[in-house]
Amino acid sequence: MAAVIAAQTRVVGMVRGREIDASASVTLDQDTLVLAWQDATPWRLSLSGIEGIAVGGSSLTVYLVRNDVLELSGDDQLRALGLQLLDRACAMPELTRGLKSLGSSRGTPVAAHDRWFAPLLAARRAVEGVSDPARQVMLLDAAALTQDIQRAIAEIAATKAPGDPAEQRAVEAALEEEAAAVFTAIESMGLAGDALRGGALDTRIADWRQWVEIVRGVFAAADDAWTGIAAELR
Repeated sequence: MAAVIAAQTRVVGMVRGREIDASASVTLDQDTLVLAWQDATPWRLSLSGIEGIAVGGSSLTVYLVRNDVLELSGDDQLRALGLQLLDRACAMPELTRGLKSLGSSRGTPVAAHDRWFAPLLAARRAVEGVSDPARQVMLLDAAALTQDIQRAIAEIAATKAPGDPAEQRAVEAALEEEAAAVFTAIESMGLAGDALRGGALDTRIADWRQWVEIVRGVFAAADDAWTGIAAELR
Protein backbone atom coordinates (compact mmCIF):
# COMPACT_ATOMS: atom_id res chain seq x y z
CA MET A 1 0.00 0.00 0.00
CA ALA A 2 1.40 3.37 -1.00
CA ALA A 3 2.18 5.68 1.90
CA VAL A 4 -0.16 8.59 2.48
CA ILE A 5 1.57 11.90 3.11
CA ALA A 6 -0.34 14.67 4.87
CA ALA A 7 1.62 17.86 4.19
CA GLN A 8 1.03 21.20 5.90
CA THR A 9 -0.47 19.60 8.97
CA ARG A 10 -0.87 21.54 12.19
CA VAL A 11 0.11 19.46 15.21
CA VAL A 12 -1.12 20.54 18.65
CA GLY A 13 -0.77 18.56 21.84
CA MET A 14 1.31 17.39 24.75
CA VAL A 15 4.14 14.84 24.63
CA ARG A 16 6.23 14.00 27.71
CA GLY A 17 5.27 17.26 29.38
CA ARG A 18 6.16 19.33 26.33
CA GLU A 19 3.50 21.41 24.61
CA ILE A 20 3.45 21.15 20.83
CA ASP A 21 1.99 23.65 18.35
CA ALA A 22 3.78 23.45 15.02
CA SER A 23 3.43 22.50 11.37
CA ALA A 24 4.69 19.19 10.03
CA SER A 25 4.47 16.77 7.16
CA VAL A 26 3.04 13.46 8.42
CA THR A 27 3.79 10.07 6.90
CA LEU A 28 3.16 6.44 7.88
CA ASP A 29 6.40 4.53 7.29
CA GLN A 30 5.90 0.79 7.86
CA ASP A 31 5.18 0.59 11.61
CA THR A 32 6.17 4.19 12.38
CA LEU A 33 4.27 7.48 12.24
CA VAL A 34 6.74 10.13 11.08
CA LEU A 35 6.25 13.82 11.84
CA ALA A 36 8.72 15.86 9.78
CA TRP A 37 9.00 19.33 11.31
CA GLN A 38 10.08 22.32 9.27
CA ASP A 39 13.00 23.28 11.49
CA ALA A 40 13.68 20.27 13.70
CA THR A 41 14.60 16.59 13.64
CA PRO A 42 11.63 14.41 12.60
CA TRP A 43 9.72 12.51 15.26
CA ARG A 44 9.27 8.79 14.69
CA LEU A 45 6.37 7.38 16.72
CA SER A 46 6.20 3.60 16.77
CA LEU A 47 2.71 2.14 16.33
CA SER A 48 3.37 0.09 19.48
CA GLY A 49 3.31 3.35 21.44
CA ILE A 50 -0.05 4.45 20.01
CA GLU A 51 -3.02 3.41 22.15
CA GLY A 52 -5.86 4.85 20.10
CA ILE A 53 -6.86 7.19 17.28
CA ALA A 54 -9.90 9.21 16.28
CA VAL A 55 -10.33 9.91 12.58
CA GLY A 56 -12.21 12.95 11.31
CA GLY A 57 -12.86 14.34 7.86
CA SER A 58 -9.73 16.50 7.89
CA SER A 59 -8.34 15.75 11.33
CA LEU A 60 -6.66 12.95 13.23
CA THR A 61 -6.24 12.59 16.98
CA VAL A 62 -3.45 10.28 18.11
CA TYR A 63 -3.52 8.99 21.69
CA LEU A 64 -0.10 7.94 22.98
CA VAL A 65 1.11 6.15 26.10
CA ARG A 66 1.24 8.08 29.40
CA ASN A 67 -1.90 10.02 28.39
CA ASP A 68 -0.04 12.07 25.78
CA VAL A 69 -2.14 13.21 22.82
CA LEU A 70 -1.59 14.89 19.47
CA GLU A 71 -4.32 16.73 17.53
CA LEU A 72 -3.55 16.84 13.80
CA SER A 73 -5.55 19.09 11.49
CA GLY A 74 -5.19 19.77 7.80
CA ASP A 75 -6.95 18.31 4.76
CA ASP A 76 -8.70 15.06 3.84
CA GLN A 77 -5.35 13.30 3.50
CA LEU A 78 -5.34 13.00 7.28
CA ARG A 79 -8.42 10.80 7.15
CA ALA A 80 -6.76 8.48 4.63
CA LEU A 81 -3.62 8.40 6.76
CA GLY A 82 -5.62 7.63 9.91
CA LEU A 83 -7.43 4.74 8.26
CA GLN A 84 -4.13 3.39 6.99
CA LEU A 85 -2.67 3.69 10.48
CA LEU A 86 -5.58 1.72 11.95
CA ASP A 87 -5.21 -0.87 9.18
CA ARG A 88 -1.58 -1.48 10.09
CA ALA A 89 -1.90 -1.18 13.87
CA CYS A 90 -4.80 -3.66 14.06
CA ALA A 91 -3.77 -6.18 11.42
CA MET A 92 -4.71 -9.61 12.78
CA PRO A 93 -1.59 -11.66 13.54
CA GLU A 94 -1.19 -15.32 12.67
CA LEU A 95 -3.15 -17.12 15.37
CA THR A 96 -1.90 -20.66 14.82
CA ARG A 97 1.84 -20.03 14.96
CA GLY A 98 3.47 -22.17 17.62
CA LEU A 99 0.59 -24.63 17.99
CA LYS A 100 1.91 -28.19 18.16
CA SER A 101 -1.18 -30.40 18.04
CA LEU A 102 -2.73 -28.56 15.10
CA GLY A 103 -0.14 -29.84 12.69
CA SER A 104 -0.05 -33.41 13.94
CA SER A 105 -2.71 -36.11 14.26
CA ARG A 106 -0.26 -38.92 14.98
CA GLY A 107 -1.89 -41.83 16.78
CA THR A 108 -5.42 -40.44 16.52
CA PRO A 109 -8.16 -40.49 13.88
CA VAL A 110 -7.42 -37.80 11.31
CA ALA A 111 -11.13 -37.03 10.91
CA ALA A 112 -11.52 -36.32 14.64
CA HIS A 113 -8.39 -34.15 14.67
CA ASP A 114 -9.58 -32.11 11.71
CA ARG A 115 -13.10 -31.81 13.13
CA TRP A 116 -11.79 -30.51 16.45
CA PHE A 117 -9.70 -27.76 14.88
CA ALA A 118 -12.17 -26.88 12.09
CA PRO A 119 -14.04 -24.16 14.09
CA LEU A 120 -10.79 -22.42 14.96
CA LEU A 121 -9.46 -22.54 11.43
CA ALA A 122 -12.77 -21.19 10.13
CA ALA A 123 -12.56 -18.33 12.65
CA ARG A 124 -9.01 -17.58 11.56
CA ARG A 125 -10.03 -17.45 7.91
CA ALA A 126 -12.97 -15.19 8.74
CA VAL A 127 -10.74 -12.45 10.20
CA GLU A 128 -7.92 -12.81 7.68
CA GLY A 129 -7.28 -9.44 6.06
CA VAL A 130 -9.78 -7.65 8.35
CA SER A 131 -8.24 -4.75 10.31
CA ASP A 132 -11.31 -3.07 11.80
CA PRO A 133 -11.38 -4.09 15.49
CA ALA A 134 -15.18 -4.03 15.81
CA ARG A 135 -15.60 -6.24 12.76
CA GLN A 136 -12.91 -8.63 14.00
CA VAL A 137 -14.79 -9.02 17.28
CA MET A 138 -18.03 -9.61 15.40
CA LEU A 139 -16.44 -12.28 13.21
CA LEU A 140 -14.87 -14.00 16.23
CA ASP A 141 -18.16 -14.22 18.06
CA ALA A 142 -17.74 -16.07 21.35
CA ALA A 143 -21.23 -17.61 21.42
CA ALA A 144 -20.95 -18.88 17.86
CA LEU A 145 -17.49 -20.34 18.44
CA THR A 146 -18.71 -22.09 21.59
CA GLN A 147 -21.59 -23.65 19.66
CA ASP A 148 -19.27 -24.74 16.83
CA ILE A 149 -16.90 -26.45 19.25
CA GLN A 150 -19.77 -28.14 21.10
CA ARG A 151 -21.07 -29.37 17.74
CA ALA A 152 -17.62 -30.69 16.85
CA ILE A 153 -17.45 -32.59 20.16
CA ALA A 154 -20.87 -34.15 19.52
CA GLU A 155 -19.86 -35.22 16.01
CA ILE A 156 -16.59 -36.71 17.23
CA ALA A 157 -18.46 -38.64 19.93
CA ALA A 158 -20.99 -39.91 17.39
CA THR A 159 -18.17 -41.17 15.20
CA LYS A 160 -16.43 -42.79 18.17
CA ALA A 161 -19.53 -44.71 19.29
CA PRO A 162 -21.91 -45.04 16.31
CA GLY A 163 -25.26 -46.55 17.08
CA ASP A 164 -24.79 -46.37 20.86
CA PRO A 165 -26.42 -43.18 22.25
CA ALA A 166 -25.41 -43.93 25.85
CA GLU A 167 -21.77 -44.40 24.90
CA GLN A 168 -21.91 -41.28 22.74
CA ARG A 169 -23.11 -39.22 25.70
CA ALA A 170 -20.33 -40.65 27.86
CA VAL A 171 -17.68 -39.83 25.26
CA GLU A 172 -19.15 -36.37 24.73
CA ALA A 173 -19.06 -35.65 28.47
CA ALA A 174 -15.44 -36.78 28.66
CA LEU A 175 -14.44 -34.58 25.72
CA GLU A 176 -16.25 -31.58 27.16
CA GLU A 177 -14.33 -32.04 30.38
CA GLU A 178 -11.06 -32.04 28.44
CA ALA A 179 -12.22 -28.88 26.64
CA ALA A 180 -13.22 -26.97 29.79
CA ALA A 181 -10.25 -24.59 29.55
CA VAL A 182 -11.19 -23.82 25.94
CA PHE A 183 -14.71 -22.76 26.88
CA THR A 184 -13.33 -20.62 29.72
CA ALA A 185 -10.91 -18.93 27.31
CA ILE A 186 -13.71 -18.26 24.81
CA GLU A 187 -15.81 -16.69 27.56
CA SER A 188 -12.91 -14.38 28.41
CA MET A 189 -12.56 -13.54 24.73
CA GLY A 190 -16.22 -12.56 24.57
CA LEU A 191 -15.93 -10.28 27.60
CA ALA A 192 -12.81 -8.64 26.18
CA GLY A 193 -14.57 -8.19 22.84
CA ASP A 194 -17.50 -6.46 24.53
CA ALA A 195 -15.09 -4.17 26.36
CA LEU A 196 -13.30 -3.37 23.11
CA ARG A 197 -16.46 -2.46 21.24
CA GLY A 198 -17.79 -0.37 24.12
CA GLY A 199 -14.47 1.23 25.02
CA ALA A 200 -13.20 4.73 24.33
CA LEU A 201 -11.34 5.69 21.18
CA ASP A 202 -8.30 6.83 23.14
CA THR A 203 -7.59 3.23 24.20
CA ARG A 204 -9.08 1.37 21.23
CA ILE A 205 -5.78 0.04 19.90
CA ALA A 206 -4.49 -0.85 23.38
CA ASP A 207 -7.76 -2.66 24.12
CA TRP A 208 -7.47 -4.45 20.79
CA ARG A 209 -4.00 -5.71 21.68
CA GLN A 210 -5.33 -7.15 24.95
CA TRP A 211 -8.21 -8.82 23.09
CA VAL A 212 -5.80 -10.36 20.56
CA GLU A 213 -3.74 -11.91 23.36
CA ILE A 214 -6.90 -13.50 24.75
CA VAL A 215 -7.80 -14.78 21.27
CA ARG A 216 -4.34 -16.34 21.09
CA GLY A 217 -5.13 -17.96 24.42
CA VAL A 218 -8.23 -19.59 22.93
CA PHE A 219 -6.17 -21.16 20.16
CA ALA A 220 -3.49 -22.27 22.63
CA ALA A 221 -6.11 -23.81 24.96
CA ALA A 222 -7.65 -25.74 22.07
CA ASP A 223 -4.21 -26.97 21.03
CA ASP A 224 -3.48 -28.16 24.58
CA ALA A 225 -6.92 -29.75 24.94
CA TRP A 226 -6.37 -31.96 21.92
CA THR A 227 -3.79 -34.00 23.88
CA GLY A 228 -6.44 -35.06 26.40
CA ILE A 229 -9.11 -35.49 23.73
CA ALA A 230 -6.80 -37.70 21.68
CA ALA A 231 -6.11 -39.84 24.74
CA GLU A 232 -9.86 -40.28 25.31
CA LEU A 233 -10.35 -41.33 21.70
CA ARG A 234 -7.55 -43.87 21.90
